Amino acid sequence: MKFQSFLFYKICVFFIVFICLPLPHGNIYPFLALLAVCIFQFKKNELQVEKFNLLVFALIAWSALSIFWAIDLSKALQMFVKINGLMLAGWFWWNHYKKFNQFQLQQFQRIVSIAGQLLAVSLVVFGINSKFGGTLYNIIDEHISQALVHGCAACCLAIWLSLQGLNRWIQGLVLIFLFFTMHYCTSDAASLGILLGAGTLVTSKFFPRFLKAMFIYGMPAVWAGLPFVFRVFSPDQYVQLAKTLDPSYTHRLFIWHSVTNQIFERFWTGFGFGSSRYRSCLIRGEDITLLEGAEKLVLSAPENCLHPHNFMLQIWFDFGAIGVVLVCLLWIFYWVKQYDKVNVYTIAFWGSALCIAATGISVWQTWWLILLVVLAPIYNLQVSKNT
Repeated sequence: MKFQSFLFYKICVFFIVFICLPLPHGNIYPFLALLAVCIFQFKKNELQVEKFNLLVFALIAWSALSIFWAIDLSKALQMFVKINGLMLAGWFWWNHYKKFNQFQLQQFQRIVSIAGQLLAVSLVVFGINSKFGGTLYNIIDEHISQALVHGCAACCLAIWLSLQGLNRWIQGLVLIFLFFTMHYCTSDAASLGILLGAGTLVTSKFFPRFLKAMFIYGMPAVWAGLPFVFRVFSPDQYVQLAKTLDPSYTHRLFIWHSVTNQIFERFWTGFGFGSSRYRSCLIRGEDITLLEGAEKLVLSAPENCLHPHNFMLQIWFDFGAIGVVLVCLLWIFYWVKQYDKVNVYTIAFWGSALCIAATGISVWQTWWLILLVVLAPIYNLQVSKNT
């Protein structure tokens, strides 16, 4: 075996570890290994520069400027350096993964597919075990429940590449099993991501133009209008919803309502880069202790959280309306050009990612950003419309 092939397969092993062991900090090492291979094949004259990169630079400049009015300037600066360093590495990987030969590109796809299948099988085994109160559930729930949540998110993003060669009925059965399994694994965000991705596949089959319009233009419209929507509702309405919703869902409604009120305090500029982590998202003015019957506590006031549990409200909170406009324009400019070049499973991947980020993931969590910047180019290799 040639040295280059041997090196490539070593990287693929790292890639499997990256997907199958999504611990908070451990995934940085296989990410660096992938970048090392990119650097090995780097040729300066082949560097690709897209016009929409100007919007990227504008967003970075605005986020850098926002540091000066952030709640904690030193912590904001540290977070800015860490996140933008990661995104710069991701940009490098994004622009150079095509420099691998066709065989290696296919292997990258195969590795992601296998990793998604392994994660799916592991989660199904765990779900069955937890349903019947097995010892595996008790061990995992007690010691590495957070890694399990990360595993559900990674599986939700990787599984779409695994489904492409399967019969439609088998795809449906796999997605149904995964939906309920992730729900049992206490990762409702990932289960909702599976549901939205499956909805994307169905919509693409019967209403492809509607899906395209909603994906490119509809979602930015929702992002821009989100604070105005939550401003309409009142805490009393959430109390009524609490009778039918899961406590964690009710909790999020109150968080989103409180964050929305704070967004309008600095509507145009936001509170500065990373401030959503260092400013307590207090449920102010809506502090309510809600009981179901005499036992089950739904929400206890006051409540704090580390982030708004919604990526777009978090961008609103940190960067204000100006930052939100830049993000929406970035999304539209990119997908107007790229949408017809990818297949529906790529759209399902992004639908799942956005669903998870909109319900349970901080937009600045490094393990989450690494998952996105590594997997997204792998999906973009699929250039045929496979609907």
